[in-house]
Amino acid sequence: MIVGCASKMKLEMIAPFSLGDAYAQKWSVETPKGRDGYEVVVTILSLKNDKAKLKNMYFKGKKAPVSILMTEKGIVGVAEFGDAADSIEDFPFNLTETQAIITYMQKGKLKYYKINGISQKLPISYPNLRKKNSR
Repeated sequence: MIVGCASKMKLEMIAPFSLGDAYAQKWSVETPKGRDGYEVVVTILSLKNDKAKLKNMYFKGKKAPVSILMTEKGIVGVAEFGDAADSIEDFPFNLTETQAIITYMQKGKLKYYKINGISQKLPISYPNLRKKNSR
């Protein structure tokens, strides 16, 4: 559902990409100074950069950029909700705990697509940021 200032933000029903399973996972690092956050990871089944470029993700009232990574499980989009994630005061979407909005650019226009069925993985702890970033 779209509320408030989101009247200009229309959710797309069909996207020019295909997504697979998605999960959220809380993480923490012991050093420096016990940082923590969470990330949302979504499998990308197909994405043609000439058709769409993934930008940001809205999840639990925050917004973070989406990075595309190659992993042992294939290509994934990752949004890191840590210290750098922006809190959204007038959050434009009404989402449950298992939903997120991914934004993408298509033909010069910013578009919005809802991700459903985000599962929650058990929290994970790393000794330092280097270990977290090298996973």
